[in-house]
Amino acid sequence: MYREGHIGLSLLLSSPFIFLFRVFEIDVNYIVTACLLMAALSSIPDVDVQFEVKHRGITHTVIFGVIVGFTLSILFSYFTGGVYWLIGFIAGFCGTISHLIGDALTYSKFKPFYPFSNREVAYGLFKASSKVVNRGILALGIFTFIISYNPSIITQLLKY
Repeated sequence: MYREGHIGLSLLLSSPFIFLFRVFEIDVNYIVTACLLMAALSSIPDVDVQFEVKHRGITHTVIFGVIVGFTLSILFSYFTGGVYWLIGFIAGFCGTISHLIGDALTYSKFKPFYPFSNREVAYGLFKASSKVVNRGILALGIFTFIISYNPSIITQLLKY
């Protein structure tokens, strides 16, 4: 999956939490911030390509997600304090995990639970390079994010 697909998938996976925060009357600003950061960080596992490290290796593991989340929580805690350390962890960890989910849907195998398991995953639903899939998931992710953020848009759309 390419960057646009990963961004869309992270928005698609995180949007229901915005809805839940609304239902339970919790301030949505925290979760919206986490969702947007998650989308921005969703391609961080592909840093391996830039550093010419084995693609879909160590950066495509849950451990890497914990490291990214922990690093961001420290940075957010240092610079902002308060509850933002949790937003940093959620954004870093969940952004990485959404990337792994997206890559698992493609044909190329990788070991997301390495070093605890050598089991490789690849469900082969589509090619990572599919422009239709990547753009479709991006559009769906943006749509669900907007609807989750502002549910009144549905009623406005239904008027037309």
